[in-house]
Amino acid sequence: MDDGLRVELTRQGRRYELSARRVADGRLELEVKGGGADGDAVAVLSGALPLADVGLLADLVELLRVRCGQADEGRGSVVEQQRLTHADAYRGWTAEQDEKLRQLACRPDASVKGLAAALQRSEGAIRSRLRRLRIDTLPHQAEA
Repeated sequence: MDDGLRVELTRQGRRYELSARRVADGRLELEVKGGGADGDAVAVLSGALPLADVGLLADLVELLRVRCGQADEGRGSVVEQQRLTHADAYRGWTAEQDEKLRQLACRPDASVKGLAAALQRSEGAIRSRLRRLRIDTLPHQAEA
């Protein structure tokens, strides 16, 4: 995409157009316009986000579809279902997330449940990552 991109989609009498262009600071400026069968505007959205976050935006829109009951029957995969309650389910761990887990796990009140909530992961994912990082016990478990 050099100076801009425009795509259109028509489905069930609705026509949507998405325009995107890269701006000077490296972000992506987006504009979405939607029209009904009669040509009247039904939606207008605009904003900008880092180019690297386009996939995250797509995931958010899909989660919104699922939560609003708009996902096609059978379309919600296990991953999508898990991400309804754990936003980072089945995503790879970054070095920053590992460090945050290490720091939070050192707190005296650290629990698997609390770590899962803080890191948007399932309790099973937290237990697995703690093993991988060779963190055998949390501080409050060592006292018991």
